[in-house]
Amino acid sequence: MRVGSLALAAATLFAPAVSYGIGPAFATDFCIELTATEFNHRAERRGDDNACAGTHASNVRANATDRARDNASNAIAQQCLRNVTPAIAQRACTRVNLVANTSANSSWANSPPSPKPGADKVRYIGHGSAAGVNLCVVAHDIRLRTHQVVAGDCPHDSGLLPHRIFATARAFARCAIICGQP
Repeated sequence: MRVGSLALAAATLFAPAVSYGIGPAFATDFCIELTATEFNHRAERRGDDNACAGTHASNVRANATDRARDNASNAIAQQCLRNVTPAIAQRACTRVNLVANTSANSSWANSPPSPKPGADKVRYIGHGSAAGVNLCVVAHDIRLRTHQVVAGDCPHDSGLLPHRIFATARAFARCAIICGQP
């Protein structure tokens, strides 16, 4: 495909969205992670998974990691919703030259804003009752360990001893504020 054709195809794809005034929703919103001086709470949790070696083991590491992130996020979510104050929220947003988002919009439930600084997983948790702002939880991976053991309940078609793979992941989560352009 020639460069001119590629540019025309891209313009055709995005023309309807531009002509109707549709753009990426909340493109200027970010989940700003609270620092320890702003809100000195975090939750660390683990996640586990295991499977027989072979085709069933392909997602063991990813499943354990996702569970650790979710467990840590769930552990801190209510504390964020109850205890983050308007002053904490505004301080965090001001630190990065943004303002706290106070809209009662819950459209971030399916796709939360991008985190600042980066995180391994972001989840929108709602409109905080104490702060009156929209809150996220950001999760960071700590470590992932795997080990294998001989397991008689696993199939062993290849002539090797059957074994099971175990994965244990750890992650921590912190509160974050949804901030946008002033």
